[in-house]
Amino acid sequence: MAKGRKKSFLVAFLSLLMIMILTSCGPGKMKVHEDNMEITLTKDFQRSTLQNATWYYKSKDALVMGVKVDKLSLENDGLEINSASDYAALYIRANDIPGNPVIKTRDKYVYFEYTKTVSNTAFAYLTSVYDHGDSYWMVNFACYKDAYPESSGDFFKWADSVVFDNE
Repeated sequence: MAKGRKKSFLVAFLSLLMIMILTSCGPGKMKVHEDNMEITLTKDFQRSTLQNATWYYKSKDALVMGVKVDKLSLENDGLEINSASDYAALYIRANDIPGNPVIKTRDKYVYFEYTKTVSNTAFAYLTSVYDHGDSYWMVNFACYKDAYPESSGDFFKWADSVVFDNE
């Protein structure tokens, strides 16, 4: 993904997040199957669209989006990416993610957490990256910064629920 496209993606992502109003999540789960990936979210998420996102769901509490990146396209762009951790590091650099987030490993994915203020509003993010076959999947979870201590447990639960076809 080109640097300009990544920045456009991030700007669109943050713009949509700013207009969300937080309330509590409703009960119940739903399995979302997009492309060759499945994630379990709560039933209060609604499918939406976001430029450059493979899929995008939002609720009144949070938003979740997935981006599938073909390894061959990264190679064709002259990038040497050999792991999900490499891809996460590239994403952090290319998008000027603040605070020097640390890439950590958790079971079947790597992740990093960060906060960013946009238009005087602080947001918190958990970004998980999966290495699957011929692609990398990046799944972003976001909410208002003040809600993150309460939401992060759900974000990790949802990130842990990701499965791919043929696993």
